[in-house]
Parts: sequence; C-alpha cells; structure tokens
Amino acid sequence: MTIYSFSQNNSGGFYLLPAQNIIVVDAKGYSHALETAEKAGLYLNGVATGSDCECCGDRWSAYVDEFDTVEEAKASAESCRFGDEVPAYLVTDDLDWD
Repeated sequence: MTIYSFSQNNSGGFYLLPAQNIIVVDAKGYSHALETAEKAGLYLNGVATGSDCECCGDRWSAYVDEFDTVEEAKASAESCRFGDEVPAYLVTDDLDWD
C-alpha cells in the first residue's frame, strides 16, 4: 500500500490548520489521495483565488511524496516541521469524510 503525503508551503509566513502535512492512507491511487486530502483541508490554486500570498506562492500543490508506511511519512513530516502552532501532520483516509 502506498501512503501519500501532501506538504503545505508557509505562504505569507505562516501555516494553517489542519496540519503542515496531510498524510493519506488507504487511497486507491494518487487521484483518490488528492480528493481525500482536499476533504481534509488541502486546496489548490490559492494565489489565483486570492487565498495565498502572491510573493510566497500557493500554500498547497498537487505534488505528493509517497511512502511505504505511515511511520515513514510521519517521520518525514516531523523532520521538516517548523514551529509549534500547527501540527506536523494529520493522518486521514476516505472513511473519515463519508
């Protein structure tokens, strides 16, 4: 099983909830993982919609890191963590959003 992790850019100099990384488990593939991450709070094209800082760029992108285990994805998120205001990761699956 592939574990998908989407990372947040700190557009405007800060992170937003739900987490700096959204880790998706039990996805049927990349598209399903992206859809699940969007339900958890990921959004695309933030600069174009006026949600994100133009000079810093989009907060979220469709780029994903893939891992073999949830533990590896969590460790990666923790190793890149900045600040304590927003959790390093949120682990979710499609069942959380039905």
